[in-house]
Amino acid sequence: MKIEKNVFKIVTILMLIVALFVWCVITVQNPEKYTFVLLPSKYLVLILSSIGMIAMIYLFNFFIRLIFNKKAFFEINKKGIYNGLGFTKEKKIEWNNIEKVDVINYKGIPRIRVNLYNYRPFIENTDFVTKFILKQTVKDLGTPVIIDNVYLKCSFDELSKRILDSWEKYKHKSA
Repeated sequence: MKIEKNVFKIVTILMLIVALFVWCVITVQNPEKYTFVLLPSKYLVLILSSIGMIAMIYLFNFFIRLIFNKKAFFEINKKGIYNGLGFTKEKKIEWNNIEKVDVINYKGIPRIRVNLYNYRPFIENTDFVTKFILKQTVKDLGTPVIIDNVYLKCSFDELSKRILDSWEKYKHKSA
């Protein structure tokens, strides 16, 4: 069963990224104007704004690819899970590589944690920023694969029910 991406949510996030990028550009042009208690130095404002611009360009590129990529969807089938909406370059998660699937509350958001027997391919073929984030997720949760419904046209309850039901069917077939 295929779940389509929610283009409206993605475009909304993209507009927020553009607004943050514009704000970073404005602060870089006149950093003295934006110094205050939390950012007491114009150099700190300049450094953080520059890092912010780089991050916004990275995220802008990711979301533009999500909108126009035909393979950007989420699918659950008898082979496993295909997550074309994630940051990882490895999109397919085969059932036989999954050790455990459960629902967790991570950083205040309900998510589905997919523990894998071998998660190395999900980390190895990524860029530096994504690799750093995935390694931190492995440290926190034991796996780089967490799934939520942020970019999908379905509720979290629907998504979790579909994944958990399919996982149970696979476990009973293979037993």
